[in-house]
Amino acid sequence: MDREGVLEMEGGSHLLTTDHNLHRRRRKPLEPFFSRMGVTRLQGMMADVALHLESRLRGFEGQGKVICLDHALSAFSRDIIGRICLGEMTNFSTTPILRQNALPSFVQILSYVPESVLMWVYPQGRVFSVFSNKALSHIRMAMSRPPDKPESSISVFHHIVDSDMPPSERSEKRLAKEAQVLLGGGTASTARTIGFASYYILSQPKIRPKLEEELRDVELERLPFLQAIIKESLRLAIGLMICLNSLSYGVMHRLPRVSPDVPIKYKEYEIPVSVRVAPLCTITSLIKLVSRYQWECLHIMHSDPITYPSPDKFLPERWIGDIDPAMHRSYVPFCRGSRNCLGMNLAMAEMSLALVVLFRPNGPKMELFEIDESDVKQAHDFLIPLPKLDTKGVRILVR
Repeated sequence: MDREGVLEMEGGSHLLTTDHNLHRRRRKPLEPFFSRMGVTRLQGMMADVALHLESRLRGFEGQGKVICLDHALSAFSRDIIGRICLGEMTNFSTTPILRQNALPSFVQILSYVPESVLMWVYPQGRVFSVFSNKALSHIRMAMSRPPDKPESSISVFHHIVDSDMPPSERSEKRLAKEAQVLLGGGTASTARTIGFASYYILSQPKIRPKLEEELRDVELERLPFLQAIIKESLRLAIGLMICLNSLSYGVMHRLPRVSPDVPIKYKEYEIPVSVRVAPLCTITSLIKLVSRYQWECLHIMHSDPITYPSPDKFLPERWIGDIDPAMHRSYVPFCRGSRNCLGMNLAMAEMSLALVVLFRPNGPKMELFEIDESDVKQAHDFLIPLPKLDTKGVRILVR
């Protein structure tokens, strides 16, 4: 199945590639870095970045300074994806003030804007320029000579340049676009979900003590309450996310698919070749369609009151104990099939590490500052759902 090419970037990232076969060729060289084994090799680096995040927050202890946790988490995620892309730390989290320098969610669109114009209109977007320049320099270095680093530190772009992809797919221009999209996808999705989870952990008195007690263990994947918090955050925050692989999750509206060569049969209907199709989003039929063809309206699937009683409430306990199989069937934060989220394993590892560091028993003592649920809850649909326009994000004090 081809994805509808609303935001296709010709000669650019795999993320915005419409054609199925071309998408598969562009995605394949990236997969080793984001596989479960690939992410396992990165755990030491990721732990260092997480501990640095904790250290930065502890530096504000007792100062009464208001911190936007979203900005700190964006720096955390940016440093990790920067290491994967460039083979070196980008050190976004070492800036004197933890501040948001860009809106990575819109990196695909902004890549079409001349840098001089972007800097004039939006000086805070300089992170695009910094990362793009570093990425371009790194890509040129990878093209000019073989990597002189051990395999564990080879970057995504060294791997692509040394792959058997056609020269057009290894061009400097295309790889630069790939780098921009990886930055956006690898930053916004994970950071926003961790911030979303942090708000509910800090705002619901019963959750934090239970989580702290569980975090006395050290096996991240054996922490059922932590994993339940992450699952519930992904269910509710789905609209805040842009995935490393596809715009097929993280948006409110339906995302049509196109069958380029064979008709699609659904019940008694036959849908002709090249006709754009999206479901009406009745829950039962939608689950079947997502499993087979990956047409999605995930916001509706994740807020079905039959599958998820009180769907607007943050209830991590719904994922513990005897779980209705329908919950698993309709829970698709990373999509399914050939266009599922490339960064799924990385995102889960980042979310687990960050929440453990932030909320373990001896972690930084944070409390919310002048924030309520409306600052994180979906209120507007601007391709991706966003909270109220005057939100200041998840703001905290460190005691």
